[in-house]
Order: sequence, then structure tokens, then C-alpha cells
Amino acid sequence: MVDKILKNQDPVLENILTEHEVPAPKEIPVDEVKLQRVARPLRHVKHIPVKALTFHSKTGPMEFSYEKKIKIPIPKDKLVVQVNYVGLNPIDMKIRNGYTSAIYGEVGIGREYSGTVTEVGSKIQHAYHVGDEVFGIYYHPHLAVGSLQSAILVDPSVDPILLRPVNLKPEAAAGSLYCLGAAFNLLDKIEKAGYLKTDSNVLINGGTTSVGMFVLQLLKHYYNLQKKIVIVTSGTGPNVLKDHFTDIGDDFIFIDYLGCRGKASRPIRKMFEKGEITNYDPVTNAEFTVKYDQGKFNVVLDFIGGYDILGHSSDLIHSGGVYLTTVGDYVGNYSEDVFNSWDNPSANARKMFGTMLWKYNYIHFYFDTNAKNAKKNDWLQKCGELLANDEVKCVVDKVYDWKDHKEAFSYMATQRAQGKLILKVEKF
Repeated sequence: MVDKILKNQDPVLENILTEHEVPAPKEIPVDEVKLQRVARPLRHVKHIPVKALTFHSKTGPMEFSYEKKIKIPIPKDKLVVQVNYVGLNPIDMKIRNGYTSAIYGEVGIGREYSGTVTEVGSKIQHAYHVGDEVFGIYYHPHLAVGSLQSAILVDPSVDPILLRPVNLKPEAAAGSLYCLGAAFNLLDKIEKAGYLKTDSNVLINGGTTSVGMFVLQLLKHYYNLQKKIVIVTSGTGPNVLKDHFTDIGDDFIFIDYLGCRGKASRPIRKMFEKGEITNYDPVTNAEFTVKYDQGKFNVVLDFIGGYDILGHSSDLIHSGGVYLTTVGDYVGNYSEDVFNSWDNPSANARKMFGTMLWKYNYIHFYFDTNAKNAKKNDWLQKCGELLANDEVKCVVDKVYDWKDHKEAFSYMATQRAQGKLILKVEKF
């Protein structure tokens, strides 16, 4: 076919078959394609990762969890706080004791904190700003969440929160608001009921508990109590209270809880009979006699529990007085007590018939932390002012790194802490 075409000498085909001297173009070199991992831009992140200390049951270990997340953008009426310190409370152990099995999943720990605001919803940007140092209460015992995590989502309309005063250290701030709020509200309750006056005679069972320490300061600095306060405490309790509260230390009379083997009514009745009691100087440990002529008590505040004082109430409490407890009839036991458990029948009887049968009012006090109810007596702002003005202070016993949580909870279980136990939360 080709020969036949060439014989015809077709000029068009002849040109097509002509070999040209122009070389073919060189191949363009291309680098080998390699996939590389690069940092993802922050604008694509749809949540804030959270590290939290949790447990599954009271018999299981406390472990760090990385499952929690805070979705962003956050709701318009909420804010995010990077948690720096968390205050431990006996209620943490009581809540844990209520989880007998692991069927409920992860449960959080911690009810109060201090930290830094990192996100603010659009509706509350007039009140809070990124970078604000804050402290507050994060009390959700029935929702299985706690403040012992790297970040928390806070609803200021429910969760009490305040800007941290410059004079209040973040460690102390983390242990202030829950116990101070309880102390303020229980005293406010009995003051409005007419039991607490400037000339009232007050007995405190458990003066070195955190609530007890705040009560002592409030009685002297806020309510201007004139009489000396009789305090049941043990061990180095008198030394701790006098060291921390030097301005009011001379207004304390101490009853040694261990010396009377928990039967505080005995030395108190003896003090009534003799008109004096022996105390010890916290520095020299020398004995000295304290005169007592204040008579029976108008107010008894119990932060330890037990039936001893109640069993001798007719000898110790004035007719028309009040007995307020935060624990109940049984001595508190952090390893067994369960949050929100029922009172025993005798305690319920005293609630209903106390003023009629025993001639005094019996109150088992529960602290409602909801910020919505704070407007009733403005306790939240007043507590903030008391801390900012140094009228009251938080006594910190020990500060632990949160990886040392086992040691911290073991120490709290001994019930020998004299002040707040604080956990430092690492950045995440």
C-alpha cells in the first residue's frame, strides 16, 4: 500500500512522511509526592479537650480520663474556666461511697475551684472577660461531674462564681467559697430566727474543720459576738486556731476531744460546776486556768456529729436555744457515710417536736449552693467582700499535685486535717 502511494508521488503524503531534524522536547522532572503531617489550624477544632480525675465505683481506683470534651462555640450564657486549683471536701468521699457499682460510668470529683477564664459566651461578655482570674463552686452531685479537671463549662446563673481578689492566693481561693458559703448561710439562718445575738453563748463542736474555722471568724468579725466561744477540738487544734487567728485567739475556750474520749459533755458540765477550766498555752504548753461564768449555751454548732451533747442537752442548752448540725447524730465517717442519706428516727423526731419536748430547736443544715437562691441574702457577694477585705481567710492545711490524689484523699480520710486540702491541676 505504501509503495503504491509513493509511486503516485502524492505531494501531501510525501510531506507527511518527511523526517524532521528538530529533536523531541525534554521530559519535565517532577518530584516524588510525599504526604506530611502538619498542625491542624485551631479554627477547625470543634471542642476543648479535657483531662479529668474520675472514678467508677467506691471500690475502684481514681483514674485520669481523657474522654470529656467541651464543645465550641460554647453557649451564649456560659463560660469556660481553665482550672488551676481544686479544694477537696468530705462530700467528695460521701458521693463516692454512694456508687456501689460501676454501671453509671465515669464520675467526677471536686466541688470548688480557682482558675482562669478562657472562653466567654456572647451574652455575658459584659461581666466576664478572657483572662479573668476567678473562683467558685461547681456543685453537681447528681450529674456525675466535678471540678477536678483541666477545664469546666460554667453557668454563672447556677454555679456561684466570683472574680478572685488580688490579695486572695489561688490556692486559698480554691478552698474558700464552699465552706465559707455554708458557714455564712447557717449563721444567717439562726440569726434571722432570733437565736444568734451579740450576747449569745456559743459552743462549737469541731472548731478546726474548715466550716468551723469560717464560723469562728464570722462570729467575731461579722456578728460581733461579745462572749468567749467554747470550742471542742483535739490534738494541736488550739495551737492551729491561735496561730491563725491571733486577733481573736484570747476569746476561745478549748475542750479536749481526745482527752475526754469524745464525751465532751463531761468536761463542759464540770466547767459549769467549777466556774473554770484548764487550758494549755500553745507555745509553752503550760497549764493555765480560764474562768467561766457564761452559763448554758444559746447556740450549739456541730460539725463533727455524735449524740453525746444531745444526750445531755438539758444540762448544756438553754431553753429556747438551738442545736444546729451539718453531720447528724452519728460521728462522721468519711469511709462509710453516703451523700444525702436519711437521718435516723430520733433526729427526725427532734426536728418535728424539739421545741416542745426538748425545749430547743434542732436543725440539720444542708447548704444549697445554687446561685439562683443567693439573692435571698446576697451571700455570694458578701462572702466575696469578706475575703477581699481580709475579714475572713481560708486556712490551707496541705497542697498536693493532682497526680498525688491518693495521698490527699488518704489524709482526708483520717479526719485529722486542720484546714483545707488543695489539689493543683496541671495544664492540659
